[in-house]
Amino acid sequence: MRNLSLTPFIQAIMLFAGLGSTIAAHAQLPRIVVDGVTAPQVFRDLNAAILAAPANSNITLSGGSFHVPGGFALDKPLHFVGAGMHIDSTNSTGATILTATGSDHFALTSGASGSSFTGIYFFTELYTTFSLGTGAGDQHVTGVELLRCRFEHDVRLGVVEPAASSSTFTECIFHRGFYGNGGTTVADRCIFDWTNPTGGTIAVFQPSGLTMLNSILFGGKTDHCSNATITNCIFTRAGAGPIWQSNNSTVSNCIFSSSDIFSNCTGTAINNITDQVPATIFVNETDGHYQFTDDLHLAGGSPGIGAGSDGNDIGIYGTASPYKPGGVPHVPHIRKVDIARSTDASGNLPATVRVAAQPN
Repeated sequence: MRNLSLTPFIQAIMLFAGLGSTIAAHAQLPRIVVDGVTAPQVFRDLNAAILAAPANSNITLSGGSFHVPGGFALDKPLHFVGAGMHIDSTNSTGATILTATGSDHFALTSGASGSSFTGIYFFTELYTTFSLGTGAGDQHVTGVELLRCRFEHDVRLGVVEPAASSSTFTECIFHRGFYGNGGTTVADRCIFDWTNPTGGTIAVFQPSGLTMLNSILFGGKTDHCSNATITNCIFTRAGAGPIWQSNNSTVSNCIFSSSDIFSNCTGTAINNITDQVPATIFVNETDGHYQFTDDLHLAGGSPGIGAGSDGNDIGIYGTASPYKPGGVPHVPHIRKVDIARSTDASGNLPATVRVAAQPN
Protein backbone atom coordinates (compact mmCIF):
# COMPACT_ATOMS: atom_id res chain seq x y z
CA MET A 1 0.00 0.00 0.00
CA ARG A 2 1.32 3.42 -0.93
CA ASN A 3 1.21 6.39 1.41
CA LEU A 4 -0.80 9.37 0.19
CA SER A 5 1.13 12.60 -0.24
CA LEU A 6 -1.08 15.56 0.60
CA THR A 7 -0.01 19.17 0.85
CA PRO A 8 -0.72 20.87 4.18
CA PHE A 9 -3.33 23.02 2.42
CA ILE A 10 -5.25 19.98 1.17
CA GLN A 11 -4.93 18.33 4.57
CA ALA A 12 -6.43 21.42 6.17
CA ILE A 13 -9.29 21.46 3.70
CA MET A 14 -10.08 17.80 4.32
CA LEU A 15 -9.99 18.35 8.08
CA PHE A 16 -11.94 21.60 8.01
CA ALA A 17 -14.61 20.75 5.49
CA GLY A 18 -14.97 17.05 6.26
CA LEU A 19 -14.20 16.08 2.68
CA GLY A 20 -14.14 12.50 1.53
CA SER A 21 -13.26 11.15 -1.88
CA THR A 22 -15.88 13.31 -3.54
CA ILE A 23 -17.47 16.62 -2.72
CA ALA A 24 -21.22 17.05 -2.37
CA ALA A 25 -21.92 20.77 -1.97
CA HIS A 26 -23.38 21.69 1.42
CA ALA A 27 -23.39 18.07 2.64
CA GLN A 28 -20.29 18.21 4.79
CA LEU A 29 -20.42 18.36 8.56
CA PRO A 30 -19.78 21.87 9.87
CA ARG A 31 -16.38 22.45 11.44
CA ILE A 32 -15.03 25.18 13.72
CA VAL A 33 -11.34 26.00 14.14
CA VAL A 34 -10.08 28.00 17.13
CA ASP A 35 -6.61 29.50 16.77
CA GLY A 36 -4.64 32.73 16.92
CA VAL A 37 -3.70 32.45 20.60
CA THR A 38 -3.26 28.70 21.06
CA ALA A 39 -2.48 25.88 18.65
CA PRO A 40 -5.42 25.17 16.31
CA GLN A 41 -8.27 23.13 17.78
CA VAL A 42 -11.21 21.72 15.83
CA PHE A 43 -14.79 21.63 17.16
CA ARG A 44 -18.27 20.85 15.90
CA ASP A 45 -20.16 22.62 18.70
CA LEU A 46 -19.94 26.41 18.72
CA ASN A 47 -20.59 26.83 22.44
CA ALA A 48 -17.79 24.36 23.17
CA ALA A 49 -15.47 26.30 20.86
CA ILE A 50 -16.33 29.60 22.56
CA LEU A 51 -15.75 28.10 26.01
CA ALA A 52 -12.34 26.75 25.00
CA ALA A 53 -11.17 29.87 23.15
CA PRO A 54 -8.90 32.28 25.05
CA ALA A 55 -9.69 35.98 24.70
CA ASN A 56 -8.81 37.44 21.29
CA SER A 57 -8.85 34.05 19.59
CA ASN A 58 -9.98 33.56 16.01
CA ILE A 59 -13.01 31.32 15.54
CA THR A 60 -13.24 30.23 11.91
CA LEU A 61 -16.44 28.51 10.83
CA SER A 62 -16.92 26.39 7.74
CA GLY A 63 -19.98 26.72 5.60
CA GLY A 64 -23.10 25.06 6.97
CA SER A 65 -25.66 25.58 9.70
CA PHE A 66 -24.60 25.77 13.35
CA HIS A 67 -27.48 25.47 15.79
CA VAL A 68 -26.62 27.18 19.08
CA PRO A 69 -28.99 26.08 21.89
CA GLY A 70 -29.71 29.10 24.06
CA GLY A 71 -27.84 31.40 21.70
CA PHE A 72 -24.76 32.91 23.31
CA ALA A 73 -23.74 35.83 25.53
CA LEU A 74 -20.05 36.44 24.91
CA ASP A 75 -17.99 37.77 27.82
CA LYS A 76 -14.59 37.98 26.09
CA PRO A 77 -13.35 39.43 22.80
CA LEU A 78 -13.37 36.89 19.96
CA HIS A 79 -13.07 37.17 16.20
CA PHE A 80 -15.51 35.08 14.15
CA VAL A 81 -14.98 34.46 10.43
CA GLY A 82 -17.54 32.50 8.42
CA ALA A 83 -17.49 31.29 4.84
CA GLY A 84 -19.96 33.99 3.80
CA MET A 85 -23.63 34.89 4.15
CA HIS A 86 -24.68 34.14 0.56
CA ILE A 87 -24.72 30.62 -0.80
CA ASP A 88 -24.10 31.73 -4.40
CA SER A 89 -20.55 32.76 -3.56
CA THR A 90 -19.89 29.82 -1.24
CA ASN A 91 -21.16 27.06 -3.49
CA SER A 92 -18.57 24.51 -2.41
CA THR A 93 -19.10 25.04 1.31
CA GLY A 94 -22.50 26.66 1.79
CA ALA A 95 -23.14 29.88 3.66
CA THR A 96 -22.26 30.03 7.37
CA ILE A 97 -25.52 30.23 9.35
CA LEU A 98 -25.87 30.54 13.12
CA THR A 99 -29.34 29.53 14.32
CA ALA A 100 -31.24 29.76 17.59
CA THR A 101 -34.84 28.87 18.42
CA GLY A 102 -37.64 30.68 20.20
CA SER A 103 -36.49 33.93 21.77
CA ASP A 104 -32.86 32.79 22.07
CA HIS A 105 -30.41 35.12 20.34
CA PHE A 106 -26.78 36.15 20.06
CA ALA A 107 -25.45 38.75 22.51
CA LEU A 108 -22.22 40.38 23.60
CA THR A 109 -21.66 41.67 27.12
CA SER A 110 -19.22 44.39 28.16
CA GLY A 111 -16.33 41.93 28.45
CA ALA A 112 -16.67 41.10 24.76
CA SER A 113 -15.73 44.62 23.64
CA GLY A 114 -13.48 44.54 20.59
CA SER A 115 -15.08 41.43 19.07
CA SER A 116 -15.62 41.08 15.32
CA PHE A 117 -17.81 39.01 12.98
CA THR A 118 -17.34 38.46 9.26
CA GLY A 119 -19.33 36.49 6.69
CA ILE A 120 -22.12 35.08 8.90
CA TYR A 121 -25.91 34.83 8.57
CA PHE A 122 -27.53 35.16 12.02
CA PHE A 123 -30.92 33.45 11.99
CA THR A 124 -33.32 33.42 14.94
CA GLU A 125 -37.03 32.71 15.10
CA LEU A 126 -38.35 35.64 17.13
CA TYR A 127 -37.80 39.23 18.19
CA THR A 128 -34.08 39.94 18.57
CA THR A 129 -31.30 38.28 16.59
CA PHE A 130 -28.22 40.17 17.80
CA SER A 131 -27.69 42.48 20.77
CA LEU A 132 -25.01 44.36 22.63
CA GLY A 133 -25.72 43.61 26.27
CA THR A 134 -28.19 41.38 28.08
CA GLY A 135 -29.22 44.00 30.66
CA ALA A 136 -28.47 47.48 31.94
CA GLY A 137 -25.37 46.32 33.80
CA ASP A 138 -23.47 44.74 30.90
CA GLN A 139 -24.34 46.81 27.82
CA HIS A 140 -21.19 48.96 27.68
CA VAL A 141 -19.91 47.00 24.68
CA THR A 142 -17.49 48.97 22.52
CA GLY A 143 -15.38 48.56 19.41
CA VAL A 144 -17.51 45.81 17.86
CA GLU A 145 -17.10 45.30 14.09
CA LEU A 146 -19.41 43.36 11.78
CA LEU A 147 -18.58 42.88 8.11
CA ARG A 148 -20.80 41.25 5.47
CA CYS A 149 -23.22 39.72 7.94
CA ARG A 150 -26.98 39.19 7.63
CA PHE A 151 -29.59 39.47 10.40
CA GLU A 152 -33.02 37.86 10.26
CA HIS A 153 -34.63 39.81 13.12
CA ASP A 154 -33.90 42.89 15.23
CA VAL A 155 -30.40 44.13 15.97
CA ARG A 156 -30.22 46.03 19.27
CA LEU A 157 -27.10 47.93 20.26
CA GLY A 158 -28.14 48.15 23.89
CA VAL A 159 -30.90 47.02 26.22
CA VAL A 160 -31.94 50.31 27.83
CA GLU A 161 -30.97 53.93 27.20
CA PRO A 162 -28.27 55.06 27.33
CA ALA A 163 -26.35 52.00 26.20
CA ALA A 164 -22.98 53.72 25.54
CA SER A 165 -22.06 51.00 23.04
CA SER A 166 -20.05 51.56 19.87
CA SER A 167 -20.01 49.48 16.71
CA THR A 168 -19.55 49.47 12.94
CA PHE A 169 -21.59 47.52 10.40
CA THR A 170 -20.14 47.27 6.90
CA GLU A 171 -21.97 45.70 3.94
CA CYS A 172 -24.53 44.05 6.22
CA ILE A 173 -28.16 43.14 5.46
CA PHE A 174 -30.92 43.80 7.99
CA HIS A 175 -34.33 42.14 7.58
CA ARG A 176 -35.90 43.80 10.65
CA GLY A 177 -35.26 46.72 12.98
CA PHE A 178 -31.97 48.39 13.86
CA TYR A 179 -32.20 49.93 17.35
CA GLY A 180 -29.49 51.93 19.06
CA ASN A 181 -30.91 52.45 22.56
CA GLY A 182 -28.50 55.36 22.88
CA GLY A 183 -25.51 53.56 21.39
CA THR A 184 -23.21 54.86 18.66
CA THR A 185 -22.79 53.13 15.31
CA VAL A 186 -21.61 53.53 11.73
CA ALA A 187 -23.64 51.73 9.05
CA ASP A 188 -21.63 51.73 5.83
CA ARG A 189 -22.95 50.23 2.56
CA CYS A 190 -25.74 48.41 4.39
CA ILE A 191 -29.21 47.30 3.24
CA PHE A 192 -32.34 47.68 5.39
CA ASP A 193 -35.44 46.10 3.83
CA TRP A 194 -38.12 46.16 6.55
CA THR A 195 -40.78 48.80 7.11
CA ASN A 196 -41.91 49.19 10.71
CA PRO A 197 -45.69 49.77 10.61
CA THR A 198 -45.67 51.78 13.86
CA GLY A 199 -42.27 53.48 14.04
CA GLY A 200 -38.82 53.70 12.56
CA THR A 201 -36.80 50.89 11.04
CA ILE A 202 -33.68 52.64 12.36
CA ALA A 203 -34.46 54.04 15.80
CA VAL A 204 -33.23 55.50 19.09
CA PHE A 205 -29.73 56.57 18.14
CA GLN A 206 -29.57 59.67 20.30
CA PRO A 207 -28.34 62.16 21.20
CA SER A 208 -25.82 61.74 18.34
CA GLY A 209 -25.32 58.05 17.72
CA LEU A 210 -26.06 57.35 14.03
CA THR A 211 -23.71 57.71 11.08
CA MET A 212 -25.21 56.22 7.92
CA LEU A 213 -23.10 56.07 4.75
CA ASN A 214 -23.91 54.79 1.24
CA SER A 215 -26.75 52.63 2.57
CA ILE A 216 -30.28 51.81 1.38
CA LEU A 217 -33.48 51.91 3.43
CA PHE A 218 -36.44 50.34 1.62
CA GLY A 219 -39.71 51.98 2.62
CA GLY A 220 -38.75 52.72 6.22
CA LYS A 221 -37.73 55.76 8.23
CA THR A 222 -35.48 56.86 11.04
CA ASP A 223 -37.01 57.52 14.46
CA HIS A 224 -35.44 59.46 17.33
CA CYS A 225 -32.01 59.62 15.72
CA SER A 226 -31.14 63.20 16.66
CA ASN A 227 -27.93 64.74 15.29
CA ALA A 228 -27.45 61.90 12.82
CA THR A 229 -25.08 62.17 9.87
CA ILE A 230 -26.58 60.58 6.75
CA THR A 231 -24.57 60.72 3.52
CA ASN A 232 -24.88 59.14 0.04
CA CYS A 233 -27.88 57.01 1.06
CA ILE A 234 -31.13 55.99 -0.69
CA PHE A 235 -34.58 56.14 0.92
CA THR A 236 -37.54 54.69 -1.02
CA ARG A 237 -40.27 55.73 1.42
CA ALA A 238 -43.11 57.55 -0.35
CA GLY A 239 -45.22 60.23 1.32
CA ALA A 240 -43.81 61.96 4.39
CA GLY A 241 -40.07 62.48 4.68
CA PRO A 242 -38.22 59.42 6.01
CA ILE A 243 -35.98 61.36 8.41
CA TRP A 244 -38.59 61.35 11.16
CA GLN A 245 -38.34 62.75 14.68
CA SER A 246 -34.58 63.09 14.23
CA ASN A 247 -33.86 66.75 14.94
CA ASN A 248 -30.65 68.49 13.89
CA SER A 249 -29.56 65.71 11.56
CA THR A 250 -27.37 66.48 8.55
CA VAL A 251 -28.48 64.75 5.35
CA SER A 252 -26.36 65.16 2.22
CA ASN A 253 -26.07 63.72 -1.29
CA CYS A 254 -28.94 61.27 -0.80
CA ILE A 255 -31.77 60.04 -3.05
CA PHE A 256 -35.36 60.21 -1.78
CA SER A 257 -38.58 58.90 -3.27
CA SER A 258 -40.49 61.47 -1.22
CA SER A 259 -40.69 65.18 -1.91
CA ASP A 260 -39.74 65.96 1.67
CA ILE A 261 -36.67 64.81 3.56
CA PHE A 262 -37.68 65.59 7.14
CA SER A 263 -40.96 64.92 8.94
CA ASN A 264 -41.85 66.04 12.46
CA CYS A 265 -38.34 67.47 12.84
CA THR A 266 -35.90 69.91 11.30
CA GLY A 267 -32.37 69.45 10.06
CA THR A 268 -29.81 70.38 7.42
CA ALA A 269 -30.20 69.09 3.85
CA ILE A 270 -27.39 69.46 1.30
CA ASN A 271 -27.29 68.37 -2.38
CA ASN A 272 -30.08 65.80 -2.11
CA ILE A 273 -32.24 64.39 -4.92
CA THR A 274 -35.98 64.03 -4.25
CA ASP A 275 -39.11 62.70 -6.00
CA GLN A 276 -37.48 59.58 -7.46
CA VAL A 277 -39.91 56.74 -8.23
CA PRO A 278 -38.67 53.61 -6.39
CA ALA A 279 -39.08 51.36 -9.43
CA THR A 280 -36.73 53.54 -11.47
CA ILE A 281 -33.88 53.96 -8.98
CA PHE A 282 -32.18 50.56 -9.34
CA VAL A 283 -31.25 48.26 -12.22
CA ASN A 284 -33.43 45.49 -10.79
CA GLU A 285 -35.50 45.74 -7.60
CA THR A 286 -39.25 45.33 -7.68
CA ASP A 287 -40.80 44.69 -4.27
CA GLY A 288 -38.88 46.64 -1.61
CA HIS A 289 -37.54 43.44 -0.05
CA TYR A 290 -33.95 42.58 -0.83
CA GLN A 291 -33.14 39.27 -2.51
CA PHE A 292 -29.72 38.29 -3.75
CA THR A 293 -31.09 38.29 -7.30
CA ASP A 294 -31.73 42.05 -7.04
CA ASP A 295 -29.28 44.42 -8.71
CA LEU A 296 -28.98 47.58 -6.62
CA HIS A 297 -26.68 49.45 -8.95
CA LEU A 298 -28.25 52.74 -9.98
CA ALA A 299 -30.29 52.49 -13.17
CA GLY A 300 -28.89 54.09 -16.30
CA GLY A 301 -29.67 57.79 -16.41
CA SER A 302 -30.15 58.08 -12.66
CA PRO A 303 -29.28 61.54 -11.32
CA GLY A 304 -27.48 59.74 -8.49
CA ILE A 305 -24.71 58.46 -10.78
CA GLY A 306 -21.55 60.31 -9.81
CA ALA A 307 -23.55 62.48 -7.39
CA GLY A 308 -22.09 61.19 -4.14
CA SER A 309 -20.14 63.47 -1.85
CA ASP A 310 -16.91 61.85 -3.12
CA GLY A 311 -17.86 61.98 -6.81
CA ASN A 312 -18.87 58.31 -6.90
CA ASP A 313 -22.43 56.96 -7.13
CA ILE A 314 -24.97 57.37 -4.37
CA GLY A 315 -25.85 54.06 -2.70
CA ILE A 316 -24.03 50.87 -1.84
CA TYR A 317 -22.02 50.77 -5.07
CA GLY A 318 -20.46 54.16 -4.43
CA THR A 319 -17.16 54.89 -2.64
CA ALA A 320 -13.73 53.63 -3.67
CA SER A 321 -14.67 50.23 -2.18
CA PRO A 322 -18.16 49.37 -3.46
CA TYR A 323 -20.50 46.78 -1.97
CA LYS A 324 -19.57 43.16 -2.73
CA PRO A 325 -22.80 41.33 -3.67
CA GLY A 326 -21.29 37.92 -2.87
CA GLY A 327 -20.82 38.93 0.76
CA VAL A 328 -17.73 36.77 1.28
CA PRO A 329 -14.99 37.62 3.83
CA HIS A 330 -11.50 38.87 3.07
CA VAL A 331 -9.93 35.52 3.86
CA PRO A 332 -9.67 32.99 1.01
CA HIS A 333 -12.81 30.91 0.62
CA ILE A 334 -13.31 27.65 -1.24
CA ARG A 335 -15.17 27.97 -4.55
CA LYS A 336 -14.67 24.46 -5.91
CA VAL A 337 -12.98 21.24 -4.76
CA ASP A 338 -12.43 18.11 -6.85
CA ILE A 339 -10.72 15.10 -5.26
CA ALA A 340 -10.12 11.95 -7.26
CA ARG A 341 -11.68 8.66 -6.20
CA SER A 342 -8.34 6.86 -6.34
CA THR A 343 -4.60 7.50 -6.41
CA ASP A 344 -2.56 7.89 -9.56
CA ALA A 345 0.28 5.62 -10.66
CA SER A 346 2.67 7.36 -8.27
CA GLY A 347 0.40 6.84 -5.28
CA ASN A 348 -0.67 10.47 -5.08
CA LEU A 349 -4.28 11.52 -4.65
CA PRO A 350 -5.06 14.16 -7.28
CA ALA A 351 -6.97 17.13 -5.92
CA THR A 352 -7.93 20.48 -7.36
CA VAL A 353 -8.95 23.32 -5.07
CA ARG A 354 -10.20 26.65 -6.38
CA VAL A 355 -10.24 29.52 -3.91
CA ALA A 356 -11.02 33.22 -4.08
CA ALA A 357 -10.73 36.18 -1.74
CA GLN A 358 -12.16 39.67 -1.63
CA PRO A 359 -9.38 42.24 -2.03
CA ASN A 360 -11.14 44.64 0.37
